[in-house]
Amino acid sequence: MLVHIRKLLYAMENNAMLSAIKKGFLLVIPVVLTGSFALLLLNFPVPAYQGFLAAFSGGMLSRLLTFMIDSTTGFISLYLTLSISYFYSASFAGKNLSLRMMSMVAACACFIASFGGEGGALTLSCFGTIGVFTAIVCSILATRLFFLLDLFIYRRYRSYAAGNDIHFRSSITAIFPMAVCVTLFAVANLLLQQAFHVGNLNDLISGVLFRAFGGLQHEPENGIVFLVLLDFLWVFGIHGGNALDPVAQTVFAGGASSTVITKSFLDNFAVIGGSGSTLCLLLALLLVSRQKNNRQLAYSAAPLALFNINEILVFGLPIVLNPVYIVPFILTPVMSMLLAYGAVAAGWMPVVQQSVNWTTPVFFSGYLATGSWKGVIVQLAAVVLGTLLYIPFVRLSERLQEGREDFLLQELTEHFRRHEQNAQRPRYLDRNDSLGIIAKGVVGQLRTDISAGRIPVFYQPQVDINGKVNGAEALLRWQYDQKTLYPPLVISLAQEDGCYEKLTWCILDTVCRDILAIRQQIDPQIHIAANIVAQQLNDPDWTERLIQLAKGYDVCENLVLEVTEETSLTNLPNITANIDRLNGDGIRLAIDDFSMGQTSLNYLRSNRFHYVKLDGSLVRQVQENRRSYDIAGSIISLGRNLGFTVIAECVENEALRSTLLELGCTVFQGYLYSPAIPLRELLFYRPVQQGTDTQ
Repeated sequence: MLVHIRKLLYAMENNAMLSAIKKGFLLVIPVVLTGSFALLLLNFPVPAYQGFLAAFSGGMLSRLLTFMIDSTTGFISLYLTLSISYFYSASFAGKNLSLRMMSMVAACACFIASFGGEGGALTLSCFGTIGVFTAIVCSILATRLFFLLDLFIYRRYRSYAAGNDIHFRSSITAIFPMAVCVTLFAVANLLLQQAFHVGNLNDLISGVLFRAFGGLQHEPENGIVFLVLLDFLWVFGIHGGNALDPVAQTVFAGGASSTVITKSFLDNFAVIGGSGSTLCLLLALLLVSRQKNNRQLAYSAAPLALFNINEILVFGLPIVLNPVYIVPFILTPVMSMLLAYGAVAAGWMPVVQQSVNWTTPVFFSGYLATGSWKGVIVQLAAVVLGTLLYIPFVRLSERLQEGREDFLLQELTEHFRRHEQNAQRPRYLDRNDSLGIIAKGVVGQLRTDISAGRIPVFYQPQVDINGKVNGAEALLRWQYDQKTLYPPLVISLAQEDGCYEKLTWCILDTVCRDILAIRQQIDPQIHIAANIVAQQLNDPDWTERLIQLAKGYDVCENLVLEVTEETSLTNLPNITANIDRLNGDGIRLAIDDFSMGQTSLNYLRSNRFHYVKLDGSLVRQVQENRRSYDIAGSIISLGRNLGFTVIAECVENEALRSTLLELGCTVFQGYLYSPAIPLRELLFYRPVQQGTDTQ
């Protein structure tokens, strides 16, 4: 089940539309937080404090807080339109910031056009939480439409505006897509008004829901349906409280002495802490969450959640479009209502008679609403049961988050392997999807470990025909979150990020330091190979720095630099002189993956390279493929004639080793002997001999 949920979450994160909506909600958290604090200060349920607000400087503080609310949460839908459009436009405009900005403006204009009232007037309430659902719809549809028009109309009938200012020209060319987008949304709103006699999409939703409650006359069924719809709408970003307010004011107005479920009853005993009974979710996070981000979010939300303001959790966790929390978010308020309804029906708790300010904290509200301590006990029981209901889903969410990282690392590695041989390797740090996010996390940790010198280097032994370890290759075995990553992926990400040079020097320093222990324990003449790229070998300053590093450790005679043949050694003006400089100080060179790249035989003929490593893919085929057999034999023969040592890597079984022996190869590296192992294991490693063979 976890696998299926994880795949669903992964698909949602990699869906450009859903990902943009989620990121858009996260981007407006500072606005929500600021407005929520102002709302709390304005409605703090203490009569003396309210009197102070009204009296101080003629109500100036009250007006100030109202302005803050109106300018933040009062326009939250507009901000959400901008933020969602910003992220969604990246799928179409990439790094074209001007085009993205214009699409954001178009989305805002379309959102405003969608909220024209029946008389054509706009009210500020349209831009608050009432319009969240419309904001989601408009930001996605308007942004997509804008780029479709730009692609299929503007590019087919391209015209260049006069003037040299690129921003002026960009603005002129965006006139047609902008005008069409706004016109279509305004027309759609007018048609909506004519067809359904409502002011906008949000009014249509509210009207439909209100009519759906027309036949509900019984308790507690009407309360259950109301709460399910209320929280279900919130899950999709629709302000359920505003959408169902006509229902709450009519169906649950109370009045009859036998009525139990009223609006005040629901506010105080069902939606404790806000829609979804999110106070219970907050407590569950504080009790069992192990993730730092979730706990910090809970601490930030706690002061407001105590006063039934839950936007931080709803938009920050988020609840919106989060499949993990749908069940408890809907079920907890229903369970709380049924508990309180049962207490009243059994005659234990008094019927709610008193309307209580919605910001009154839990327990105080229970006492004030019922006039009895029993209301407090019922609220306490509801909070405890709700918290217990949320706890397994909090744990499930965090398990999915933990497994999600493993899943994404696997996806990132598999994606890289599929494109590894392409001329242009994939770039991940510019991506905005899940692969881009995990790649950025990997690079961030890699940079930290490089700075701290925590880059682990393992060594794979090289064994000769007599079973003697005469060398080893240093291999990167860096771990992210205690998982070893595919080394070529780490190298590629380091190159993309720009920290590859620092990574190389960190590895070289480790290798030079380890050589001191290796030659003392195994063989004073042993050689240890470290991988570099041809561009580094072409840099005179880099070469000089390496020589000084090796001399500082006194390991020049033991250090070998492996240059992969996949990177061309031609057209590099300084490489010949730098190789001679390294050879002059005793540092030898090897060609890695020989037979697959662009290396000139001139370097072998001039004895500038002392070792050649047969490409692993070639070695694996020498038994089944006659051409591979002949190519490997030719390289080994060439090495024997020109005086360089040929090393066969990827030697994994005795049969393969025997075939290579027939061809004249005498040095082997591969799993037949050992995988790459830490320094402490290499120091005590001895190949197992069987007659003249080793394994």
